[in-house]
This record gives sequence, structure tokens and C-alpha cells, in this order.
Amino acid sequence: MHRLFLLYRLLPFLLLVMLVSCAGQEPAAERPEPAKVVRLERRYDRLACAEFTTTAAIEKDYPRATETLRQSMIRALQEKKLFREVRAADDKTPRGKDTLLVRADIVSLRIVGDTARFWGGAFAGSSGVELNLDLVDAASGRVVRREKMSTWNNAFAAAWSWGASDHSLLEDMGVILADYIAASMPDK
Repeated sequence: MHRLFLLYRLLPFLLLVMLVSCAGQEPAAERPEPAKVVRLERRYDRLACAEFTTTAAIEKDYPRATETLRQSMIRALQEKKLFREVRAADDKTPRGKDTLLVRADIVSLRIVGDTARFWGGAFAGSSGVELNLDLVDAASGRVVRREKMSTWNNAFAAAWSWGASDHSLLEDMGVILADYIAASMPDK
């Protein structure tokens, strides 16, 4: 009787140990190399950022989106100290051969609201932004680089953080743009 009791108690445990110990791991999937940023033909000493644009519908739903994105990118570039001068473009902006002008057009923007994130959690979906970025030689007006860029947050992570990545989406994209521009600059 005692042996039978041990067998019934130990058998499930032994089976569990055997299954766990025999469980193999699949080889880790190889991640593709991140795309390398092609450097511009020449280096620029100054950077001027034109006003960013968007559609009328996005402007109506997110009135501060373009300026938030632009200011975030300017701050991030200023912190990198890669350029002698980084500023918002205006009428007094130098248009010399050493100035790179940055333009962006937000073509898609979705930011999940607080109420939707609270009640829907991850089911409220992802927040994201898509834009067209132009790097322009200020002296000639020639577009030296045109890129489509986007970022979308993880809906589950956004729900877990109570929408923090929803709120910081445009600031985060500004940093991504700054990193891209910095990576595009050739070495001195």
C-alpha cells in the first residue's frame, strides 16, 4: 500500500520532470541586420528645421502634433552637438552651402486616448505616426534625401504602462528623426 501511494504521488512529479528536462529549445531565430543608413554626400555644419506639415484632418484632431515633433527633433539634435547650429527655420535662416534644411510631412497619425486605453487596454490598438522626411541642401534647394519613416507602439506594452508610450509617441519620433539625421552625416 505504501509503495502504491508513493507511485501515485511520485509518478506525476517524475513525468513532469521528465517532460521539462526533455523539452528542447528551438534555435534562436536569426535577426536580420538593421538597415544601414547611407551617409549623405557631404557634411553640413548648420541645420535648419522648417515647419512640419500634415493633413487638415490630422491638424484638426492633433493641433500640436507637428510642432511637438519638430521641437523634439531640434532638442535631440542640439543635445548631440553634431552641428554648429540647430534651429527652427525662419526668414533669417542662412541659406548657405553648409546648411541642411529638414522638412517633414505627417501623413498618418493615431494616438490612442486615455479613456480608450483605460477601458480597452491592448484592444484599443496601437498608436503610431508615419511621415515623409526630406533633407534639403539649403543653398541649391535640391532634396538630398527623401525617406518614409514610421513608428508604432506595442498595444500590450502601452496598456501595461497606462498609455505612457501613447503620450510620448511624437517626442519619441523626434528622437528617432534626430538619430537618423545624425547617422546620415558623413564623418568629418
